[in-house]
Amino acid sequence: GEGGCGACTITVGRLDPNKNTISYQAVNACLAPLCSLDGCAVITVEGIGTSKAPHPVQKRISEMHGSQCGFCTPGIVMSLYSTLCKNSKPSLADIE
Repeated sequence: GEGGCGACTITVGRLDPNKNTISYQAVNACLAPLCSLDGCAVITVEGIGTSKAPHPVQKRISEMHGSQCGFCTPGIVMSLYSTLCKNSKPSLADIE
């Protein structure tokens, strides 16, 4: 893949041994070698909510008709989810 569309975006959690915390990052799965994920927590769009109990990001996009064709929507959801993992009250600049 080329990584341009972001449809395959996942959230990767890595332990920061200096801070003893987990840092989260949005990653294009098509560009991430499997060995780079060793010891990491990998979260996919299927892992953050269900159709009956969607994650707040999924629910908000659905309620506000934020999807177009739907191809890249999972990537958008995961990018927003990753942002919220880093900062539960992000600014507009953080989201952009």
